[in-house]
Amino acid sequence: MDVLAAMGVFVRVAELGSLSAAGRDLNLSQPAVSQKVSALERHLGVRLINRTTRQVALTEAGRTYYARARPVLAAVDEAAELVAGADAPLRGHLRIQAPTGFGQMYLADIAIAFQLAHPGLTTELMLDDRYVDLTEQAVDLAVRFGTLRSSGLVARRLGTLRRILVAAPAYLARHGTPGTPEELSAHRQVRFSWAATDDSMPLTGPAGPLHVAVQTSFLANNTFVLTKALVAGLGLGGAQLPQIRAELATGKLVQIMPAYQYAPLEVHAVFPTSHFLPAKVRAFTDHLKSALSEII
Repeated sequence: MDVLAAMGVFVRVAELGSLSAAGRDLNLSQPAVSQKVSALERHLGVRLINRTTRQVALTEAGRTYYARARPVLAAVDEAAELVAGADAPLRGHLRIQAPTGFGQMYLADIAIAFQLAHPGLTTELMLDDRYVDLTEQAVDLAVRFGTLRSSGLVARRLGTLRRILVAAPAYLARHGTPGTPEELSAHRQVRFSWAATDDSMPLTGPAGPLHVAVQTSFLANNTFVLTKALVAGLGLGGAQLPQIRAELATGKLVQIMPAYQYAPLEVHAVFPTSHFLPAKVRAFTDHLKSALSEII
């Protein structure tokens, strides 16, 4: 029996909580996954998982084995890369996760260019505005905006996104152009649905941070949808400057109150572990940082 291969299958079963999910992730049939885990259990002489019709649960021995198996697999990958040398072609599966709007507008081209330069890789780009569990989803690298949650993830700063207040000329023609934070309160805003639940608009001005109460007219969890709402004149709102440059250039949107802006968004690449970053992840992170330096 190939113990390392069986160990790798067991680790994915433990992380995904399902034999079928692990099979889909590893391109194996569910019976093949079950056979490999059963063979590993026979080899070890202990039961690692309790099986039900829909999911699996780790036994105490399974939890202990999983905690030790993950660093072992990482060490094997690290040793293989060290032996292969820095000039070895990049191979394997690279899974990247990022917010939808940013991914569609910028990251898709960046990832495609990286894949063209490294044809031995299989690159997968997952676009989702939710924070996914990197370990559970086997994500090698995720792009995150804003303050990082304390989650044990390792991060590398990629840059800063500037966010400005904008509105459509047609909206301003109907409702007037605000010149002070107090005047903003008479307007309606377009904002992300996952932002703060109240209708306050968090801004930074010459006197420092402030919150302005502005009634919300439209919410969405997608950058492109929000840009459409702003262009349609549903309200004013904050937008990431790189993502509305075309609208500003064509006059579909105009900046208002330039002395007041949203706090800049820090952009990070985050990884599920600090012990070992595969060469493919290090190379893509360098490529990503270089590409974003020309955008943000």
